[in-house]
Amino acid sequence: MEKLKKYLALSQASLFGLLFICCLIIPSIVIKNGGVSNFGNHLSTLIPYVLSFLLAIAFIFMAANTIQRKSVKLNRLALILYILGLLYFLVLISTFPRRFDFIYSDIHDYLGIALFAYEFFISIWFLLKEKSQSTIIFFIVEVIGSMIGFLSILKYIHFLFIGQFIGTVGFGFLLIITFPKIIESLYPLSKRNR
Repeated sequence: MEKLKKYLALSQASLFGLLFICCLIIPSIVIKNGGVSNFGNHLSTLIPYVLSFLLAIAFIFMAANTIQRKSVKLNRLALILYILGLLYFLVLISTFPRRFDFIYSDIHDYLGIALFAYEFFISIWFLLKEKSQSTIIFFIVEVIGSMIGFLSILKYIHFLFIGQFIGTVGFGFLLIITFPKIIESLYPLSKRNR
């Protein structure tokens, strides 16, 4: 279980840590009506932007593999992480062609919406399975971020990046803290590790 927690924590730490570096390099993206993907459009933030996603994907896949190796019964739970990693990858690779055509831009936007929707539905499942105070708090943080992002997409406000960041922080903590608890309650891995 410790290895799983470590990989999940590393996935979110690499994602947020490197995106934070991008924020320091080009802080104007944070306050404009642009999303995280705008860091992929600038040469100065390209490397940390790409690394943030690739490292997050790698650690998420390692976490999924750790779950899968424990028991066949956990394959569905590992699949949750594999799909998450795949969506991260699709969002990443769709970042680059979006500057050249509106169709590619729309595809990227739809993939971003699919990622947030997927995270949101997983979070609801987390909440139903683990009704702890921390789960409720992190879910509320995710909802607040999602609402800010949604209102920004509808052009009522212009804080898309901030909404994405807040929503993803809420989900990230749910993934790191709540997901291992759910796995442990469904199938006590710690007993299998002895």
